[in-house]
Amino acid sequence: MEQTPGRSFRHRFEGPFFRRLFVGGIRNIPQPIQRVSMPFWAGFFFAFLSDARHRAERNLEQILGPANPFGEQWRTFRLFVNYAQTLTNMYALHLGQGLPVEVDFQGRENVLRVIEGGRGVVAVTGHLGAWQLMPFLIERGTGVALPAMTMAMAEEPNAQVSEFEKQFRSKFRVVYTTRSPFALLELHRVLERREIVGMQLDRHPGGAHVMIPFCGRLAPFPVGPAMLARTAQCPIIPVFAISPTPDRKRVTIHYEKPIEVPKTRDRDADISAAMHKVVAVYEDYVRRYPDQWFNFYDFWRSPGESS
Repeated sequence: MEQTPGRSFRHRFEGPFFRRLFVGGIRNIPQPIQRVSMPFWAGFFFAFLSDARHRAERNLEQILGPANPFGEQWRTFRLFVNYAQTLTNMYALHLGQGLPVEVDFQGRENVLRVIEGGRGVVAVTGHLGAWQLMPFLIERGTGVALPAMTMAMAEEPNAQVSEFEKQFRSKFRVVYTTRSPFALLELHRVLERREIVGMQLDRHPGGAHVMIPFCGRLAPFPVGPAMLARTAQCPIIPVFAISPTPDRKRVTIHYEKPIEVPKTRDRDADISAAMHKVVAVYEDYVRRYPDQWFNFYDFWRSPGESS
């Protein structure tokens, strides 16, 4: 299928039938067997989704440098295994099987200081590690509770898949930024209540973006997080859920230091400056955990650029 820059990879197994099949397996196969068999399931998609595999290989080469053919295949296969486990953990949690990983936190005080100081937080993350567990994990931790996260996201373009996913997304608050021109106002109200808005950093569906150096090449990043933070006078905090061990049984939530968005007369310069700082933090995590970076398209391709 033709791939649009900035959107998740679409393939023949993307529809609701295969998703129901996947969820059925998670519901009926014990978790220990799921984890042991994960290389088998990842291998299936590794074999049959050659376009996604080749794009992932090229992305990893940009991050890690060239490798021999076996090395390329091996590091891409590890990426597929990690992705399969991440999706499995997400659906297991949605199905009420409990949290399938142990969780710890680093830098949680960075968010607490902002909330206790009377401001909301724009929490940005990427398709890295256990990002799909983030809405459920961010409130956890010892001490003072954090407010719930409201996720800002684009609508699923496939209507059938969107209907299937509603049963899961209804478990946390979502504002669809592509549904209404008033979505920004709704998100602004969330921040005024000293709450957290979660936004993806690494998908640009063709809207306003800035080209920023990322792992050695310019890449497009959406400006929405910086625009919202600047308007609401709230900081951006990068947040990433990383599996620190090869067995993927643990997840560490990393809250980075707040990044303030300047508010001068030059709005574009303010937004660009903030986004450069955010992307620098994101790049550091991607370089440290490349086999947990789940973007199966040409990440450096700008909107409108031909394949």
